[in-house]
Amino acid sequence: MIEKVLVVVIIGVVGAYAQGSCRTDQHEMTCRGKNSLHDLKKDQDYLEVDTLNVHQAKLDLTDDLVPDGINLSHLTLLNATDNQITRIGRRGFDKIRNMQFLYLSINQISHSQPDPFQALEKLKRLEMNDALDGNMEEKSDMLRNFFHSKNSFVHLAQIELNKNKIEGIYPKTFCGIQGLQRLELSNNRIPSFDFARTCLKELKALMLAGNLIQKIPADIWDFLPSLSSLDISNNPIDCDCATIRLLSGDDVVFLNQADTKCASPPELEGKRIFELSRDYCKTTRNPRGKASFFQFLVLFVIAVGSEFLF
Repeated sequence: MIEKVLVVVIIGVVGAYAQGSCRTDQHEMTCRGKNSLHDLKKDQDYLEVDTLNVHQAKLDLTDDLVPDGINLSHLTLLNATDNQITRIGRRGFDKIRNMQFLYLSINQISHSQPDPFQALEKLKRLEMNDALDGNMEEKSDMLRNFFHSKNSFVHLAQIELNKNKIEGIYPKTFCGIQGLQRLELSNNRIPSFDFARTCLKELKALMLAGNLIQKIPADIWDFLPSLSSLDISNNPIDCDCATIRLLSGDDVVFLNQADTKCASPPELEGKRIFELSRDYCKTTRNPRGKASFFQFLVLFVIAVGSEFLF
């Protein structure tokens, strides 16, 4: 008899989680399963809840995240990681306007309605690592939709977009984010620093490790004047003299220097950029500069000889 009761209880618990259920522990609520938020009691006070964790809910964030009659307006953190989210829109966040920390990593977002984060004027941190799906153009369009907004994002200091296989970013994508101080775009397929020169004046940290970047813009310190930390490790950097001189400054902390290596020219392939001497380009060891004086001398002799001949 006891065994039968246990079996019934276990089946009941499994069934409850399969249909969806929420548990509240003081200021934190955890919901598991599809439609779990819709099972909340509408006559119960949830105003003390400031953290919401949602698991296995297959959310559609073009629709209301919070059902009618449920007051979760004091939420400051939403963790919707790994929820098979494919769509986001403004309506999904309209009832949680006090959100400061939004975690949407490990999803398959392939569609974004215009300006989905418009209501989140207090947002401080946005994580969307391994969250985007679609081709190159679709992802570029989604990123533009995220941040081309009526919201000025004055508090949004950190954005993480790592591991999304991003291949291109429109230059003005991040221009409207006034508070941005840290931007993470590591482990994508970005080929260049394609940022508008009039934006990102307050950016302090830029993470671009594991991309396809070959050239560092000569004016990088001009259009990113506040930058103090930069990670360009595991990129196929072309170590010409301009790049070596550019990366020898003392005002910026370069992260993961041991993994920041030259991919070209062939004689420098695999060498650590930051272990090259600052005087490298002034010596005869420089394969692109060692013959320059000799070539100048030959040209000078030819020019003088021409004067005598004519």
